Amino acid sequence: DGDSMEPLLSSGDRIMVDTSQRIPVPPGIFVIWDGMGVVAKRVEHAPNSDPATVVINSVNPAYQTYERSAEEVHIIGRVIWVAKRL
Repeated sequence: DGDSMEPLLSSGDRIMVDTSQRIPVPPGIFVIWDGMGVVAKRVEHAPNSDPATVVINSVNPAYQTYERSAEEVHIIGRVIWVAKRL
C-alpha cells in the first residue's frame, strides 16, 4: 500500500521476493522490516560506516531518504519480479 515507490511499484502491485538475497550489495529494491513496518524500498549499504548502516530510499521524491543501523533493519529479501494492474 502507498505511493512511496511510484512509479516503479504501485499500490496493488504483486511482487516476488528472493529471500536468499538479504545483503544490499549491489543496491536494489528490498522488502524490509525497518522498525516501523514491512516495506519495499531501495536499500544500499553505506560505505565505510561504523557501525554498519543502510540507506533506505523511496523512488517517489516526495519521501525523504533515511538511514538505519544494519542491526535495526531486517532485510526479508530482494524484489525480483513485479506484476502490475492494467
